[in-house]
Amino acid sequence: RTTTKPVEVGGVQIGGGEKVLLFLAAANRDPRRWERPDQFDVRRRATGHMTFGTGIHGCVGQAVARLEAEAVFAALAKRVKAFEMTAEPTRRLNNTLRGLDTLPLRLVTA
Repeated sequence: RTTTKPVEVGGVQIGGGEKVLLFLAAANRDPRRWERPDQFDVRRRATGHMTFGTGIHGCVGQAVARLEAEAVFAALAKRVKAFEMTAEPTRRLNNTLRGLDTLPLRLVTA
């Protein structure tokens, strides 16, 4: 991205015509906007976050993805009593995104 005019972001002055980079790994993690931003919460309202983008950059498949997630969580809720960590998860290192390389779990069935 390139700024079109001088702007202040988070107390930092950025001049017009300067290159800036959006780190998606920081999206949805602003404690001024989200309560417990580092915690996964399936009950969190699905508005105002960057998961599927917004406006003309919005993901055209977001309705299908949400429907798929709802179906998976409903099926898991019927069959799984608990998730147990079997080892420490490992992060996938990336300069712009946050994610896991491994998430060792055991599903405890009802």
